[in-house]
Amino acid sequence: MNRFFLKELNKDSEFIEFSEEISHQIINVLRMKSSDLVEVFNGKGLNAIAKINVENSNIRLNAKVISQKNVLESNLKIDVYQSVIKSSKLELTVEKLTELGISSFTPIITERSQKKDVISLSDNKINRLRNISKESAEQSGKNFVPDIRNIEKFVNLLKDKNLSNPFLFYENIKGSEPLSDINLNEYKDSSLSIFIGPVGGFSEDEINLSRDSGSRIVNLGDSVLKSDTAAIVSCTLLRYLIENKLS
Repeated sequence: MNRFFLKELNKDSEFIEFSEEISHQIINVLRMKSSDLVEVFNGKGLNAIAKINVENSNIRLNAKVISQKNVLESNLKIDVYQSVIKSSKLELTVEKLTELGISSFTPIITERSQKKDVISLSDNKINRLRNISKESAEQSGKNFVPDIRNIEKFVNLLKDKNLSNPFLFYENIKGSEPLSDINLNEYKDSSLSIFIGPVGGFSEDEINLSRDSGSRIVNLGDSVLKSDTAAIVSCTLLRYLIENKLS
């Protein structure tokens, strides 16, 4: 069944109206007909099955909601703080992390962030990341769309006392603890804040500052991973190990 993100969907919705873009996709690309069923979701756990109506439609289609279902979010919430990298790599990272069910994604500026990458991350680029996340949730069957936040400075975030269980992934084995040595069972019903460095990694000053602020400095073994790869691998391992109690 074809699936579409619809922010306006709520528990009282009896009829829904699609955007011009989705309407075009339904009529001209998918060539769906009246009474065909689609699945819609609002990115916050509410799903609905709706029957479309293409008769007498001009630009925007409407559909009748025939059933709804609330889906519970995982107790394990992962907030990712990814150092700014090349736009294409950042887009791929957001796409894959959405598939993995993260709760939020924040691009961060670190000492070794490339200036050209930071400058290129405009408001339009952030909005593009949000759209990529919505599309990824549509295609992967996820019911929750991560909150894609505006860019932040890493040093400012470390002063935030509301960060939950910060983990900073570091490529240098010396001075960090292997993820495999950590008892992750205690985090099963928790929120985790995951920090991923840029090309070249976090600086020594940033590592020391993170440690002083209460972050766990962890590594993924002796492999040196690219920034985008590290984000995907770390979130995959954390979710799998914690939810399956294998740590």
